[in-house]
Amino acid sequence: MEKEQHKVSRKEEMVKRMGVFFEQLGLTPMHGRVFAYLLLAEPPYQDFYQIQEFLKASKSAISNALKFLIDRNSVKYLTFSGDRRRYFQVNLEGFQENIRTEIKQSTIVSGLIKEVLAERADTKFLEFNEQLEEMVRFSQALSQTLDQFLIRWDQEHNQA
Repeated sequence: MEKEQHKVSRKEEMVKRMGVFFEQLGLTPMHGRVFAYLLLAEPPYQDFYQIQEFLKASKSAISNALKFLIDRNSVKYLTFSGDRRRYFQVNLEGFQENIRTEIKQSTIVSGLIKEVLAERADTKFLEFNEQLEEMVRFSQALSQTLDQFLIRWDQEHNQA
């Protein structure tokens, strides 16, 4: 019994830590905690009430978090024949696709900053423009490196 309680408290602590991490990525604490719990859950799918019970949160908080995560393609639900409940699970493919989308957006950012630089061509604040140019170079180098990584990844994992 004590071993099982220790395992639960470790899981609770990890959910809190992961919740803080996901919050730093822009999720609310509850979004992060739901996502973290589903990553750690055994089995890797849980029904609404199991999530609510573990996180000790209101129905509306859990419902809103699940809706957000489903809309974001980070969580999916599944059903089993003869069981009316929906079970929620991390959508690993969707999560990976979200990361790929964020990588592609870094290219968009450097393009926008280039447009800003064109508008600022007549500025007296050259040092600021130089910093913006450095930001563009950094963004382009990062984007190029990540694009090359994704190409290699896809080739190695037959996802091309």
